[in-house]
Amino acid sequence: MSVIYNLSIMVTNLHIAIDGPAASGKTATGKKLAIELNINYIDTGMMYRAITYYFHNLVKEYADIKVVENFNFDKNIKIKIDNQNNLLLNNDDISKYLYSDEVTNNVSFYSRIESVRNFLVNEQRLIAQNKDIIMIGRDIGTVVLPSAKYKFFLDCNLESRAERRMKQEKNLRINEENLYKNIDQIKNRDSIDKSRELSPMKPSDDAIIIYNDHIDLNETTNLMKNIVLE
Repeated sequence: MSVIYNLSIMVTNLHIAIDGPAASGKTATGKKLAIELNINYIDTGMMYRAITYYFHNLVKEYADIKVVENFNFDKNIKIKIDNQNNLLLNNDDISKYLYSDEVTNNVSFYSRIESVRNFLVNEQRLIAQNKDIIMIGRDIGTVVLPSAKYKFFLDCNLESRAERRMKQEKNLRINEENLYKNIDQIKNRDSIDKSRELSPMKPSDDAIIIYNDHIDLNETTNLMKNIVLE
């Protein structure tokens, strides 16, 4: 199956790409920057999670890669993210299910399948068409919006990322055992995202790389905001 992306987007609007590994602060920074610049914001990771949810709940052969590869996405799936960042899958709000263990543990499997990426990259490009937007993910600056005016890649050390992930999970006790468990999960996700053949996670050649281990959300956002406004 060949990769076919819609290349018809005219780059006349302000496009800001924010990429980076899991728990590097992309989501919080993207949301805050969007508010301060008063422009649209899309977390593309939600879309891959929606596909994962769909297959696990609505497709009997959800683990059969050939079924996924030959699935008619255009006919069967409609994804919309509203102004409150709720994700609607075929008009049903599934936002509360996107970060379940079932979805989190399987999203990497679907995100490396060519048919899934073909479908979602085209959808993401259409979302960005004719509007100012901040888009976050793992391949925005390299694949989805390669002509974005501003490209950022956020990163920090594994322990900091694991601690952030633990704080996001309200029911998870913050202790050494869970810290190492989260570090192992993030290392595994990094390995999959960086090594996949299609759209591997990496900073684009012209991306501004920001290591935010020792700066907080406000400082990270202000740094990016100042670069954009300059």
